[in-house]
Amino acid sequence: MATAGHRWNQVTISALILLYLVFIVLLLSSGCVRHDAGFVVRPEAFLDIPDIYADEATSHVTMSVGDTMLVSYPWTPEDGRFWRVGVTDGLFVSGDRYIPYPSDMPVEVTGTREWMVRAVYPGDHTFIGNLRPRTASWNQDSIQQVINVKIRDDGKNMGA
Repeated sequence: MATAGHRWNQVTISALILLYLVFIVLLLSSGCVRHDAGFVVRPEAFLDIPDIYADEATSHVTMSVGDTMLVSYPWTPEDGRFWRVGVTDGLFVSGDRYIPYPSDMPVEVTGTREWMVRAVYPGDHTFIGNLRPRTASWNQDSIQQVINVKIRDDGKNMGA
């Protein structure tokens, strides 16, 4: 025989599960999450020409507030490694994309991973990219790329 308290707990748990499932469906259907990529993709972030281009040879850049930087690192997703990036609070990653090379091109790396980064606050900031294996692997190294970013507030983007 079920008591009123036991029935209340069942209803509460069922309601929480239903609420969670509705949230997941809304998140997936909103277009903010790609089921096949694991990162947020905003193609519109790449429409404008960036102020600065950075690659694996870049370690220091100077930007103004409001400027954009295109960070481009080589990537072969088929080797099982993936890029994870992090920025300090003065930078904002506004876009993320993968550009594969043509399949008939004989290269070791099969494409380029790119991030569009916007300078938000003046000061000394950091963009860090980590290329690491998806699982513990004895034959794949982790690679870390660091870009030190000096952001100036020169007033050129004020009121824009």
